[in-house]
Amino acid sequence: MVDIRHLCFIVPSYPTATDPVYTFVRQLICSIADMGIKCSVIAPQSITKRLIRRKKRRPYFWQDISGGHSIIDVYQPTFISFSNIRVFGTSLSSMFRQHAILKTFDKISNRPDALYGHFWHSGVNAGIIGTKYGLPVFVATGESKIWVNNLYKKEKLHRGLNNVKGVICVSTKNMQESLDLKLAPKDKMIVIPNAIDNKKFYQIDKTKARKKLGFNEEDFIVAFVGYFIHRKGVLRLDEAVKRVGDVKTIYIGSGKLKPEGEGILFIGSLPHDQIVYYLNAADVFVLPTLAEGCCNAIIEAMACGLPIISSDLPFNDDILDDENSIRINPYSVDEIANAIQYLKDNPEARNRMSTTSLEKSKTLRIEERAKRIIQFIQENSKNNAI
Repeated sequence: MVDIRHLCFIVPSYPTATDPVYTFVRQLICSIADMGIKCSVIAPQSITKRLIRRKKRRPYFWQDISGGHSIIDVYQPTFISFSNIRVFGTSLSSMFRQHAILKTFDKISNRPDALYGHFWHSGVNAGIIGTKYGLPVFVATGESKIWVNNLYKKEKLHRGLNNVKGVICVSTKNMQESLDLKLAPKDKMIVIPNAIDNKKFYQIDKTKARKKLGFNEEDFIVAFVGYFIHRKGVLRLDEAVKRVGDVKTIYIGSGKLKPEGEGILFIGSLPHDQIVYYLNAADVFVLPTLAEGCCNAIIEAMACGLPIISSDLPFNDDILDDENSIRINPYSVDEIANAIQYLKDNPEARNRMSTTSLEKSKTLRIEERAKRIIQFIQENSKNNAI
């Protein structure tokens, strides 16, 4: 077993208080940092996207502070992205992103003991660095759909991933998809589902939560958290709720496909630390999503004691079962409506599922996930030959 004292994360993005992207990545990194492991992060920022979205350019280097007061070094080099333009079979944006990552890593004076690439495309970049410096490389796969094959030619994929020591999969579905794409052998993989920060997501008395938010204590309330896009099913849920009738709704998120009509108590984005009150004010959480890695929003709702209505697709198999959820065909508005109606009419079933959700969420805490990941990395970190 190798003692890991410094871990470098290569990630697609990193959140700030005013730009809460990839909050689940930060939760994991903070938990690992609070274990006493030095954490460095390379999160390239696309100048093109920031100009289009009118977001302020972030500093090249800044430091984040975890809940346990650990210091995390964050490097955010800039690069230019070009949508889907390809050169010799490789995405031009990926080429510029890779160059920015390699140039930044060369400047880190205190060399890490291992590299952690979040998502397969970051894993390719980590693999190239690992080969150059003789460092062990690990990949975390949690994509709703793995698309790394669209970014790189097969030869470059093989070169970047050839020396990967281990793969952390957030679901059995992600593991199988990675196997089908021949990205790594099964003996290098482990399934460790996503997890919650129980200091941010926990059960609150429903009456108190509703009083705080000004909601009626007698209403039946359905909560949704996710982007307002077709894949997440926000409009399918909206139609299902209208078919049931006499249901209030909370839609937390953003996007072009916005529900309309009576009964909407809240719609829009929220600071991450405010979501807990809205979830606790609800009776049930519904997410008819079509594709996920392992959905953090579902686990967060479970930690607040909510019964879950979500997809019967494989990405939910590791976190949902008949005891804490109703699994539906996410394309079927009728099935979504019938599940909502059943839980609306059966408070005993809601209470039973609520209890099970709470108990299951206790096995999905971020601190335990961080410990399992570090143990896996330590057990598999035999350095590459330089």
